[in-house]
This record gives sequence, structure tokens and C-alpha cells, in this order.
Amino acid sequence: MKVIAAYLLAVLGGTKEPTAEDIKDILGSVGAADDNTDERVELLLSQIKGKELTELIASGREKLADSGGGAPMGVNAGERGTGGMEN
Repeated sequence: MKVIAAYLLAVLGGTKEPTAEDIKDILGSVGAADDNTDERVELLLSQIKGKELTELIASGREKLADSGGGAPMGVNAGERGTGGMEN
């Protein structure tokens, strides 16, 4: 996940197509690089080569929804309990 996060940070930072070095620099800057970083970065880049980021995200959302993991993550304010405290 940290390699994907570094890739997304590079894109958010304005790099349209981050290179392996861009991703490794980000991971190294926060002390998140390890012995497998090079392999993971190359794997990610090979799997997403030629694909648009928005399409990848949309595809991931579809897969998550299909697996039953697309449930809302928040609780509506009206559904919150008082936790035993009276207003």
C-alpha cells in the first residue's frame, strides 16, 4: 500500500506519470523504503503502464463494491447515541 500511496502523492504533487525514482524518493523521504521497495515499485509500474489513474480508481471501486466492501463508512449524526450522557 505504501508504494501505491507514494505513487498517488506524486500524482497529486503534479507528476502526471511518476517514475520509479519519483516513488522511491517519496518513500525514502519518510523512511518507508525497505529491501523489497524496488520490486514493488517495478511491479506497480508494470501493472498500471498505459492506464489512466481515474480509470484505475473507478475499476477499484467497482471491485470493492462487488466484494461487499462498498458499504458507507460513516454514521449519520441522527444515528449517534449519547453514550449514556443526557443532553
